[in-house]
Amino acid sequence: MSCSSRVKNGVHLFMLPLGPQLLQWESEALLLNLPDEDCIRTLRYKHWLDRQKALLETVHIRCMIREFTDLQHAKITRNCIGRPYITNNNRWQGDFNLSHSGDWIVAVLTHQGRVGVDVEKIDRFNEDIMPYALSEADIYMINHCSKVNRAKLFFELWTMKEAIYKTGLFSNATPTLLDTVVLKNKCNDIYTQLLYVDQKHPVTVCWDRELLLVKQTTLNRSQLV
Repeated sequence: MSCSSRVKNGVHLFMLPLGPQLLQWESEALLLNLPDEDCIRTLRYKHWLDRQKALLETVHIRCMIREFTDLQHAKITRNCIGRPYITNNNRWQGDFNLSHSGDWIVAVLTHQGRVGVDVEKIDRFNEDIMPYALSEADIYMINHCSKVNRAKLFFELWTMKEAIYKTGLFSNATPTLLDTVVLKNKCNDIYTQLLYVDQKHPVTVCWDRELLLVKQTTLNRSQLV
């Protein structure tokens, strides 16, 4: 079965480690294959880490689109909330989304419907922010789990909120206002899956087509270069 056939039957998640600083020739090689507007946007970042994240994220998503669709010269732009989409396309009915945090960049693609993804690095968090970020049901779950697991559960729930929001299906809301428990219980066309890239990075994928499975692929930077 071809790669594109596999994606048509599911949601494909690509995971790319950020890694150490790119060598100059690696950066130049990656920039060579990008449209001018992407190069300009990437080079605006002054710090090498921010610039590298933007560069790898851009190359990552473009490689994925080229490999799994017939769009070789996709024009990618962003809407008012920063969600990327393809503008010069009248044939492809799919969708893609991307996220980065900590040591990882993730991208997701489906040939049908809408899709969103979010990755977060588990870290310490101030529990005082929970009323502003989570629903009452979410807070109840966190308060009734062991203290050692509270941060883990908080970031798992937050990735779910972000992934649902980033599908674009609830554009009138904000991630903090989305009640994930209500949505999962009442919306029959919202599906989510929680995964772990490694022990410190939970990822949630959200989509709106029944019977789709999430297929995972871990990439390395040499594949992009």
